[in-house]
Amino acid sequence: MGINDKPEIKFLMLKKRDAQQFITSIKSKFKNVQIINQKYEILYDYEYVLFPLVDDQDLTEHLSDLIEKKFNFKIIYRKGIKNLNFKHRSLQEALKSKIPEIYLDSIPQSYDIIGDIVTVEFDASRLTNSVEHILYKKIIADAIIDVNKNVKSVFEKNSEIKGTYRLRELALLAGENKSETIHRENDCIFKLDVKKTYFSPRLVFERRRISTLNMSENEVIVDMFSGVGPFSIQIANQYNVTIYAFDINPMAIQYLKENIGLNKLKGKIIPHNINIKDLTDPGSQIGKILSNKADRIIMNLPEKSLDFINIACYLMKKSGGNLHFYHFSEKPNPIETAKELLKTKLESLNWKIEKTLNSKVVKSYSPKEDLIVLDISIQCLGP
Repeated sequence: MGINDKPEIKFLMLKKRDAQQFITSIKSKFKNVQIINQKYEILYDYEYVLFPLVDDQDLTEHLSDLIEKKFNFKIIYRKGIKNLNFKHRSLQEALKSKIPEIYLDSIPQSYDIIGDIVTVEFDASRLTNSVEHILYKKIIADAIIDVNKNVKSVFEKNSEIKGTYRLRELALLAGENKSETIHRENDCIFKLDVKKTYFSPRLVFERRRISTLNMSENEVIVDMFSGVGPFSIQIANQYNVTIYAFDINPMAIQYLKENIGLNKLKGKIIPHNINIKDLTDPGSQIGKILSNKADRIIMNLPEKSLDFINIACYLMKKSGGNLHFYHFSEKPNPIETAKELLKTKLESLNWKIEKTLNSKVVKSYSPKEDLIVLDISIQCLGP
């Protein structure tokens, strides 16, 4: 088929004067069944109307039997015109009849949309990397693009988040082979590369919550693991504060610098591409500047956050400040477990939890762990 060719599809042709009665009739007789193929335009040919029909022979025969005494009609085949406004109501609907029924339960119930890119994960026990299964994955990926009109690329998550830079292995399944995108969230703009930087759209509501907390004018805030700046940018978008944003990944900081320019911010963000642990080195100039200066610290590195509490204590004002602590914590009592671990760690450093401002489960992370957040006020016990 050439690039300008249109596929031949099945139409029901009847007189214009009967069109409205036909529509009323099929709505009555087929209440929960789709008869008209909404992927294609209804056509008009002089005194006739041509309704595109779904590709189901049994349904067509049933329709013909029901209306043959009411209308003078013909079933014909001709080239259809795609309905540019058509959108499937769900991924399952888009995939109907496109993959074997035994794999329908392998259709992902959710996926991450980052700008115009989707990253999706499949159950490896159901869809492997065999040639046949890769074909089904590609069909599903095409359907994701079909359902989400702004999506241009679909990548499969081929690994867990790993390494110092917290990255995944991603493999292109459908669409454009590009990994850089522009993501919009809570009235802010983020440029990023899904292969080179860490970004989770699933924390959108958490970032909104933090960025709309009551913060004081000119607060000094440290974003210890900033990435491309989703927390920092959204806070600085709301408040006149100074944020020191750190990340060990040079690409994350490069994009953060671009994102600062892409957003009209009330506050100031100062990015640093260093290992946050280096701040306590005697030769660290920025470490000396920030020692016991922070009013608020964000620790969004849930898999290792406890390992960096000593850095948070080094940065926080001794008189006290607010800590937003994210942690993967064991069920069934994830908040209590995390709070006890944090309390013990702080006490070993001569600090204490002065007050718990908020604690909650952000989301389930695995069958055994939840992602939790503790918003706490901490204070140094010593001079």
